[in-house]
Amino acid sequence: MSGARSLIAGILLAAVAALEVWSLGLHRSTLFWGAVLSAAFGAGTGASEIISRYRDEPLRAVVNKYGLNYVSINAMLGAAAFGLLTRYADHLLPTTTDWFMRAIIGGFGAMVIVRSKLFIFHAEDGKDYPIGPAIVIETFLRMLDRKIDRHRASMRQQRVFTAMASVSDFERSADYLTASLLSFQNLSQDEKAGIAKIIEDYKTVAWPAALKSAALGMAFLTIAGEENFDQIMISLKAYLATSAQPPSPAGAGPQPGP
Repeated sequence: MSGARSLIAGILLAAVAALEVWSLGLHRSTLFWGAVLSAAFGAGTGASEIISRYRDEPLRAVVNKYGLNYVSINAMLGAAAFGLLTRYADHLLPTTTDWFMRAIIGGFGAMVIVRSKLFIFHAEDGKDYPIGPAIVIETFLRMLDRKIDRHRASMRQQRVFTAMASVSDFERSADYLTASLLSFQNLSQDEKAGIAKIIEDYKTVAWPAALKSAALGMAFLTIAGEENFDQIMISLKAYLATSAQPPSPAGAGPQPGP
């Protein structure tokens, strides 16, 4: 809930800050909704960055407190970009007077506008150091991205350990999980090849079979997602329990009594 409140507060504060440029002749309500719309576009851009990085449960990576803070910063950047485009329209967008177009450019182009490097400082040691708001903004965004990664890693470790604590047969587990990839209709050949390579690599690692199975579960969770992973683990354990029993001889009837 704190992340959600941060997102809402960020959008509202950025929108109110953008109202300072209302003296340029734009109606207050038009400027307000332009800033809000630009903030919404910026928030969508930030959410898409998270979704592209965390494939197993992208929406859960967004809605945790770190993800919402990441999105809220991008929302504020979008609103701030809209304010800059409005305040300095003669210099930045001299041919664009449409506030809706400014909102689109501000929201989706905030990365370029607000994260821009004003100039490059050439130090005596020969290195170049960028000067501008991008330094501060990108530092905060990287920090939040690491927080999201650690949060997701903790949840993934707990889920895989709980699901595969009793799975110690790596060979048959790998065979079953490889076969279960056929249930995915939109899985790319690269993703299938990636799982196959992980299996082959772990076959040669001198780890205990249970640890190799857990590592395989981590890789499979990335592709399957949490709900599908849980269901496949149930099926995997049933398969291991069934295949562990020796088959009855063909045509064998009940054993005679003494």
